[in-house]
Amino acid sequence: MTKNFKKTSGITLVVLGLIFAWQPANAQLDEIRAFLESGEANANKLAEAYLSPLPTGMSTALNSGWATGAAPTKKLGFSVQVRAAFASVPSSGTTFDARELGLQNVNITGNSSNTISGGKGNGQTISDGSGNFTFQVPGGTGVNAVPAAMLQGNIGLIKGTDITVRYIPETDIGDYGSISVVGAGIKHGLNQWLPGGKLLPVDISLMAAFSQTDLNATISSSAEQFVNTTTETFVLNALVGKSLPFISAYAGVGFQTGTFNLDMLGDYTVGSGQAQQTFTDPVSFSADSDAAIHALAGAQFKLAIFRIYGEVTVAEYTTYNVGIGIGLR
Repeated sequence: MTKNFKKTSGITLVVLGLIFAWQPANAQLDEIRAFLESGEANANKLAEAYLSPLPTGMSTALNSGWATGAAPTKKLGFSVQVRAAFASVPSSGTTFDARELGLQNVNITGNSSNTISGGKGNGQTISDGSGNFTFQVPGGTGVNAVPAAMLQGNIGLIKGTDITVRYIPETDIGDYGSISVVGAGIKHGLNQWLPGGKLLPVDISLMAAFSQTDLNATISSSAEQFVNTTTETFVLNALVGKSLPFISAYAGVGFQTGTFNLDMLGDYTVGSGQAQQTFTDPVSFSADSDAAIHALAGAQFKLAIFRIYGEVTVAEYTTYNVGIGIGLR
């Protein structure tokens, strides 16, 4: 365990542990080096197909968990939360067919391959037909979900408004790489602006939030080979719900977007003899989330200052968000 990792705060360690509970994904990022045998252009297509669950999965997971109820937090009330999200990858996102990617100058045998969220078995065999290279598409993690985690704080302001902030400074996570998170959300109560709104038996509000998460995986620190990813998200929700002394329940509809960027950095040498090649920063792609309109429902359970959170978002990937925390008001 590195010195910097030992210095990481206790709560941040919990968050990092939740994120890297899916540690096999780190090993799978290492496996995409094999794609370089088929050339840089082919490697980009294979990497994007193999990692295809991540743009929607990461975005949907990170867009969840912003709300604790429909009513904004009362003035000077606050909460501190640790939350974990799991975006369930549908069966259509767990496999792909390399024959449909338009790969050039290769032979492909086999019917399908697993994505990173698919089964652990190796997939199709790709070769050049001349004996220079042959490799199999690596298996997935065996977990058909994309996880994420959030460390966030919330505070109530004036005029029925509250803000939520997510933040983790760039933090070394030992042999795995590093992580940083920044994000902010705002929620505003609408009852005060509606005719007779204060007499309604439910709370109505609008909220919006953005976030950026950077997860950087180390392939080889000695050779300075890394995979850097950035996920940028935005979500807008209309919420309705009811707050009682021990529970706050809410539901709503909304719109979300997300963009996932990946860069494979460093020098990579493949092949041998006259077929040997060295690629610099060989893989780079950007993909948008398929999720847009969604529905959500959630609840907050209160016991003195302790809080338990749960939320489900139904979109392209159904996402489950759970958490614990402390709060006042």
